[in-house]
Amino acid sequence: MQPIDWFLFSIPIVVIAVFCFHSQKYIRSVADFLAAGRTGGRYLLSSANGMAGMGLITLAVAMQNFRHAGWAVSWWGQVITLAMTILSLSGFVYYRYRQTKVLTLAQFFEIRYCRAFRVVMGILCWLAGIINFGIFPAVGAHFFIAFLGLPREIGGIPLYPVLMVLFLGSAAVITMSGGQVQNMITDMIQSLFGYFMCVVVGISVVCIFSMEQFREAMLAQPPGQSYVNPFDSFEVSDFNIWFILINLIVMVYGYGSWQGNQGYSASALNPHEAKMGNILSTWRMLSITMFSAMISLGAYTFLTHPAFASEQLAISGELASYSAQNADQMAMPMATSSFLPAGIKGLFAAVAFFFMLSTDTTYLHSWGSIFIQDIVLPLYGRPVSARLHLLLLRLAILGVAVFGFVFSLCYRQNEYINMFQMITGTFFSAGAGCAIIGGLYWKRGTRAGAWSGVAAGAFLSLAGIVLMDARGWHAARQFLLGIFPNSTVLQEAADKCPVNGAWLSLVAVLCAGSVYVLVSLLTCRKPFNMDRMLHRGRYAEADTALRVENARKIGWCKRLFLGFDEEFTLRDKIVSASVFSWTAFWTVCFVVITLYNIIAFALPAAGFKPWDDGMWFNWMMFYLMVHVVLAPVTAVWMTWGGIRDLREMYRRLSALTRSQDDGYVPEPRKDD
Repeated sequence: MQPIDWFLFSIPIVVIAVFCFHSQKYIRSVADFLAAGRTGGRYLLSSANGMAGMGLITLAVAMQNFRHAGWAVSWWGQVITLAMTILSLSGFVYYRYRQTKVLTLAQFFEIRYCRAFRVVMGILCWLAGIINFGIFPAVGAHFFIAFLGLPREIGGIPLYPVLMVLFLGSAAVITMSGGQVQNMITDMIQSLFGYFMCVVVGISVVCIFSMEQFREAMLAQPPGQSYVNPFDSFEVSDFNIWFILINLIVMVYGYGSWQGNQGYSASALNPHEAKMGNILSTWRMLSITMFSAMISLGAYTFLTHPAFASEQLAISGELASYSAQNADQMAMPMATSSFLPAGIKGLFAAVAFFFMLSTDTTYLHSWGSIFIQDIVLPLYGRPVSARLHLLLLRLAILGVAVFGFVFSLCYRQNEYINMFQMITGTFFSAGAGCAIIGGLYWKRGTRAGAWSGVAAGAFLSLAGIVLMDARGWHAARQFLLGIFPNSTVLQEAADKCPVNGAWLSLVAVLCAGSVYVLVSLLTCRKPFNMDRMLHRGRYAEADTALRVENARKIGWCKRLFLGFDEEFTLRDKIVSASVFSWTAFWTVCFVVITLYNIIAFALPAAGFKPWDDGMWFNWMMFYLMVHVVLAPVTAVWMTWGGIRDLREMYRRLSALTRSQDDGYVPEPRKDD
């Protein structure tokens, strides 16, 4: 990078360091460290959580998926967008979760089921989380080595472990010093810089390449493997329509179960702010979506278009010494580094660093907190002093960082990042999904049902993780060949499991959910007291009766599709309606265009002609250009709201009266 790039890269990092130093004084209780004193407003939650949720590994996944499947698979992905929008508008899971007033998900499990279930789920959640996080440091280090063009070794010392120590060390220092307060503040500052950097970099890609170069690169695929036409892409392996449908099922089933950002789930000022933060995520993601799509399109064009043949040879030569998976992950960052000009390259490096740092700090906080809150202290059986509690939390965070370094150093990845994430996440969410949805919405869900669902999900997911490893698949294949010696599938699949991580995740999810429902129906003797857990009815706060009365005035249609409830102001309704309108517009386009092409294929005699690749490319560019136009507007909006909420958070933390809330759940009374 040029001096201007290093300048643009370093300035926001210095600003973040200043805010880190300033915010440490606000940590005065365990609740501050775990949930920022529950002082987060909607824009702060949406922006900071969005930056943490994006992550450098998510960008690497998006670029890797685009390289192998292009745009076509994203067409079917609009079904996921619609489903996620409806869930956000309805407040599904998150609203009731915040009503419980818990600090961690496993604390909810103790309230809903029992303490032993909390401990077991805490262990499963922690194991799934740290294994899932285990490849983050390596992916981040290789990404920056590829983008910055760094040597593999310096003085005979491999560089990527050094970078992992630097990145993990920075994240650990931030998280250990200020917990969730520090994470929310630093993530918010990163998002303030990141929104505009994403917009500038995304627009720059449009200016660097010509539209004709984009077209020629995207349309250069053989029949059946189109990168723009979803009706001519069914021969694309792995990242196809089945991958999207499986993702939809797994995401809806496990909505709210993944705890990588669990601190944000408990940090909202109240349930309404938590709900509005989720609703705003649609507009918050606009600039990030545009940035990710444009940078992937530019990198793919640079790697495949004949105009850049000499640069492609140079990149291929640099990647030749890496393993197949590492080379596959590093190709797109190398291409990005080659075509971005001075200045823009520094902005991209800053955005990538923000994505990595925000996710690392959030995951370190989550898995460290879960280990203490949901494993150590429940096993200990009684509260500890706040000083000792905070010390244990900080040591656990340090332990997660050390594990991440060791795992990344030792593990040899032989599967796509996305597939690895799905199956490791399902190790926990297969059982947690049914326990969460059933626990929050079904009073007849039982402890036995939860235990059974978790056992089925964890066992099947663990089997999937073993099969994804080359050594595990080899052993399983040899065993199965002894039983089915004439199986052609087993004989042909010598190096890799023929079923990818997506299908393995689906099997685990469906089995776990079915077992939960069946066992609960067989074992339920007395409905669970939902009012006590959700602080409703005779357990409600003073203003809850009025909210319940107002709720009767809101129709189910407005409540489901627009997200309206008794707490919505006129401004809230406008925001929610705008999110619904945006999603509804693209959904109508999706339905109309899909039906037209289906009819054109089915009834060619009627005079309809299905869209060719050129038409699909034009639609893709229209979709991207709409995002390019609107992204600066939403960036200004989110920045204004984020600054306002950040100031309010400082004010609330200064005036907050601390309590002894530390996540401890006393034994239930006999009358409960």
